[in-house]
Amino acid sequence: MALDRKRSTRRSARHRGEQGVGPVQDDRRPPASKCKTCCRKFLAFLVSNVGLCVLVVAYSVGGAFMFRALEAPFEVQTAKQVNELRNKTIHHLWNITYNHNVFNYSVWRQSIVDEIKSFQSDLLKAIKDGYEGQQDMGQEQWSFSGAFLFSLTVISTIDLELNVSNDTKVENSSQSITS
Repeated sequence: MALDRKRSTRRSARHRGEQGVGPVQDDRRPPASKCKTCCRKFLAFLVSNVGLCVLVVAYSVGGAFMFRALEAPFEVQTAKQVNELRNKTIHHLWNITYNHNVFNYSVWRQSIVDEIKSFQSDLLKAIKDGYEGQQDMGQEQWSFSGAFLFSLTVISTIDLELNVSNDTKVENSSQSITS
């Protein structure tokens, strides 16, 4: 009394290459259908919580690199200009002291005050244009970590503004309905 075992039809269909469920069916689909399925799975992943977290991190990292690439040249250029301005002012102050009679204190003092006022006005222009007061030419203000934090701040600020603006619209529409 031997028990006869049937082989699974699913396995035999896959094994023989017939139409059925399994990887053989995926291989016979047209490329457009494969692409469509792949895109659908990718979009489903992006909408998931993990996918959204990956998008936020990727956006922040990309934003940090772009921000550094955009800001670094301007920062270095401004620091060079202020450094040249400071050196030029020191040179002019030295020339004023060297060329004027120090015993004529009022003329010497007025020339020095004029030169320092000129330096101050030029320095204020540089500060308004974005100079932060750094002294070291090799050190940039915007490190990668600072730029990454700035990117995260931008995301949270945009989200906050969108939420506040939506709340304001809801309040305004509810006030107009009740009026």
